[in-house]
Amino acid sequence: MEAVMALCHFCEQHGPSVMFTCEKVLNQCKQYTNTPDIPSEGKDFEPTHGNATPIDSHHPPLSMRKTDLCQACRSLPESDKGFISCDDENGMNFISTQHPHNPEVFRLVRQACVRSLSCEVCPGREGPIMFGDDKHGYVISYTFYVQDNLARGLKRWYSIICIMTDRVFLIQSWPFLVGCIQKIIKYMQRCADAIYKIESSEAPQYRSKYTPRSGHVVTPHNFRQHRGDNSNARALIQLTGNPDLYPYLHTAFTWVMQACRKRFKEKIVEGPKLDDEISDSDQYSVRTRLETPANLASPNSSGGNPIFKSLRHMREVMQPHWFKAIAWHLLIGNQVVWKGDDKELITSALNVLKDLLPHGCVKLLTNSDQYVNCSKANLLGLTEAAIIPALNVRCSENFILVETVRKNHPKSNQLYPSLEPGNIMNGVEFKVTNRCVIPEKGPEILNKLEVAIANISLSAEVVKHCLICMKEEWMNKAKILYKFTMVDNRDKEDTNWLIHECLQCGDDDLRLLTFWLTALTPQFKEDMRKSILLPE
Repeated sequence: MEAVMALCHFCEQHGPSVMFTCEKVLNQCKQYTNTPDIPSEGKDFEPTHGNATPIDSHHPPLSMRKTDLCQACRSLPESDKGFISCDDENGMNFISTQHPHNPEVFRLVRQACVRSLSCEVCPGREGPIMFGDDKHGYVISYTFYVQDNLARGLKRWYSIICIMTDRVFLIQSWPFLVGCIQKIIKYMQRCADAIYKIESSEAPQYRSKYTPRSGHVVTPHNFRQHRGDNSNARALIQLTGNPDLYPYLHTAFTWVMQACRKRFKEKIVEGPKLDDEISDSDQYSVRTRLETPANLASPNSSGGNPIFKSLRHMREVMQPHWFKAIAWHLLIGNQVVWKGDDKELITSALNVLKDLLPHGCVKLLTNSDQYVNCSKANLLGLTEAAIIPALNVRCSENFILVETVRKNHPKSNQLYPSLEPGNIMNGVEFKVTNRCVIPEKGPEILNKLEVAIANISLSAEVVKHCLICMKEEWMNKAKILYKFTMVDNRDKEDTNWLIHECLQCGDDDLRLLTFWLTALTPQFKEDMRKSILLPE
């Protein structure tokens, strides 16, 4: 079912009644005049009378008997079948009648009418409310009153309802629909207020009409006769003084239903840039802008055809416990050094490992003949001839060394045991030097990464995106920590509460966050510093 809009009234004689409906149906004719073009979404909604073509007499009669309707319940005379507007562009008709032609639609509208004027009202009674279910459709109902000198309490209650079967679409359209319905209601109330003021100047005359005569006293014997007395019932056209009210409502309802559907268009929405993308586009790191030796690789250098194809491949080749040791050192800011003559192998290993870090934390140097400390390269590739200082490096806990050699190398018997035959890395042996005890738990991001890598049902592409999401999560935590400690200057007690209670970080997680603070861009830090100067 397409959307249906209806005007409902609480009649003093008949209770809740449907007065005027506008429904959207498939276009089956071309001879009717179209409504004016729909204004753009950005324009204010001001419905005009427009071109509304009356329905010819060959259309089916209304399902409800005219004898059941009093003046207050009836919108159109029997000779007037209603209005129709054609939307040839979309192949739709908008038909306005007293009641819907389709019995099933009439049932839904009738039920929504009763609920909107009885039990489903907002606090204060006047205003919008939404109700419904999958079986009976979902409804936005706006209840309002129109002043009438002859009505009980000098008010007559009405509601405008919009019925759809698509709950999500109706909820998304709430601001638009409620805003349009409010303008329609205000227009009718302005017209009725003007008539009410004129009639109020003749108050004695209208009061005498309303005061029942002695012969009209309600008794058990004349209750049925008195119930049918609708001498005080007046049509909405009389209350507003607008004979063109229903052509206006047809045009307004038609515009609202057309514009509501056209407001939503499918489009691709891109999220904010990742921190790594910001670092690349802004040329974040000063070191990437300096003149450096040719063997200083940027974080995005490809390194040719890699021998290590992915983190999962490296974990299989290096064995899980050594892969975890290398990743642990790298994530918390220690130096990872690969040494050997196989330049292609070492370059591929470093390029795979750099994906574990935000780009702002990566300092990558390959094929170097000289050792440099961690402040210059935390991912370092050395040639076989390079000399590593024994005292300050090999005995350090902030350092891990991986030496590679082919099997036919004269020192092959001193290196890490070879891989199983048939492995794609067969022929290469590794020796890992690590002076630090790797904690069993480690950072949370490393534990989650190992679970993802070990899950063979996840493709390499899925693992890659998992890692991107995890890095973004921990970069956000690093931003919170920076704001808390460096900008707000909180004391140690508050900082510990933030780290352990809010961020749920352990000791290794804290070491990771402290290192990852170096990846924050200067622009972010500047924005944070400026934020404390802005007035609240």
